[in-house]
Amino acid sequence: MSIRISGDMLALDASIRSIIEQQAERLAARFPDRKIRTEARILEEFDPVRGHRVRCELRIDLPNRRQMVVREARRDAAEAVAAAFAAAKPQLRRLNRPTLAEPTDKPAGTLHAVGGIRH
Repeated sequence: MSIRISGDMLALDASIRSIIEQQAERLAARFPDRKIRTEARILEEFDPVRGHRVRCELRIDLPNRRQMVVREARRDAAEAVAAAFAAAKPQLRRLNRPTLAEPTDKPAGTLHAVGGIRH
């Protein structure tokens, strides 16, 4: 699993980087059968209603060209990171559910007018 951490000055903070790395390792351990590439962005923002907040944005690249983006904002950077990774877990679990069967080269059987039986 690879992780890229970017953002403003908060991304340079060693404690926040270690929290992101720990959360990413836990996420990878929870889904060992998936090759996950994660990018975490930490940004400070000002909301006129809520004041200064820290936004954590996760972009998770999955196999088969799938991508998932999760954004969470909290007053504390550690809380924002934890909330973003917590929100990513159910989405990854949902994507882990079996999907429709893969398309095959063999055409489906034909329906006959009598009895609707496939051959």
